[in-house]
Amino acid sequence: MKGITTTGPTRSFISLRQLATGLLLLMLLVYALARSWESAHPALGFLRAFAEAAVVGALADWFAVTALFRRPLGLPLRHTAIIPNNKDRIGAALGRFVEQNFLSPELVASRLAQHDLAGLLAHWLARPDNAARLANQVADCLPPVLRALDNESVRHFLRDAIVARLRRFEAAPLAGQLLELLIAEGRHRPLVDAVLRGAAELLREHEAEIRERVRAHTAWLWQKLSMDERIADRIIAAAEEMLREVSADPEHPWRQRLDLGVASFALALRESDAYRAQGEAIKDQLLQHPVLQTYLAGLWSELSQLLQDDLGQQDSAIRSRLCELCRLAAEGLERDDALRAQLDDWLREAIVATVSAQRHQVAGLIEHTVCQWDGQTMADKIEGQIGADLQFIRINGTVIGGLAGLALHAVTLLVF
Repeated sequence: MKGITTTGPTRSFISLRQLATGLLLLMLLVYALARSWESAHPALGFLRAFAEAAVVGALADWFAVTALFRRPLGLPLRHTAIIPNNKDRIGAALGRFVEQNFLSPELVASRLAQHDLAGLLAHWLARPDNAARLANQVADCLPPVLRALDNESVRHFLRDAIVARLRRFEAAPLAGQLLELLIAEGRHRPLVDAVLRGAAELLREHEAEIRERVRAHTAWLWQKLSMDERIADRIIAAAEEMLREVSADPEHPWRQRLDLGVASFALALRESDAYRAQGEAIKDQLLQHPVLQTYLAGLWSELSQLLQDDLGQQDSAIRSRLCELCRLAAEGLERDDALRAQLDDWLREAIVATVSAQRHQVAGLIEHTVCQWDGQTMADKIEGQIGADLQFIRINGTVIGGLAGLALHAVTLLVF
């Protein structure tokens, strides 16, 4: 049989069935003896009437109980073997019953309203062992997921997703906004300092070329008098002095002019169509570059391996961080009544919505599962679970039938 285990009737069921059957046989014996001796002892008519009606009641209830699970005496009577013959209908009815009486949105919402879900969650997470257990369970689930996702399709998907996301941003306006943010916070000054240092280094590196240019523009007479060397020395010294002054004085006019130039450049990056076009062209070239494409394709593998390596260590930073997040979440929920109430509402709505969306599928699952069961084995299983109570019906039917027969016999004698 599919989907159900069979363990056979319980011992109490067998004992009670034997008792009910034995009581029926006893009543048959009593009836036969009372009927045989009734002519000699008229008082035995009461015992005969009791036993006769008890046998009828016992047989009727035996038939009713047996007809639920099988055909009595194997007779092909209608409306017998009710459970095996109607298991599909029973499965559908059971599914509808569970759907309508256990999974209705109103019932689920009413039950959830009686509990402080967020408070229970906060109290549970506040215990260090629970937080560590939850963090470890989450962490243990990550490596198989990461390994399952580490394939060529995922790497290409991640690369394409990053490239598509980068294409949404306009490079020049974004660079202009970032530069304006740096200017507003004064963080562009190191950039200006670097420009000034670069200018000083450039001056020193090309000192010989400067001297050669001065000599080329100096008349031969002044060259004979070494005036070109003196002029070059003064030009270089003046330039170096000016660069030192600009570097040392944040309020120097030249430095302020540089700041204005940087701000003007940031504005141009943000608003100029020409810069926007140039920025997009540069961005497209970078995104299409084979080196960047290869790096993005391998990014997921590197990240996945780093995460797996960390999760495999006893002092895993990810596990510690997950545990800390659980603790912080518990503290935040216990401290913030508004947050706890909001989470409570969200949890209730989420649970009710999930149950509402899935309750029909649950009913269908119950119906499908019951339909897959073998009918007779299902009947035997149910009989084994509730058969003990059903045998009391037979016993009670025997006793009640006997009492009814006794009463009818007495009334008959009194009236007739």
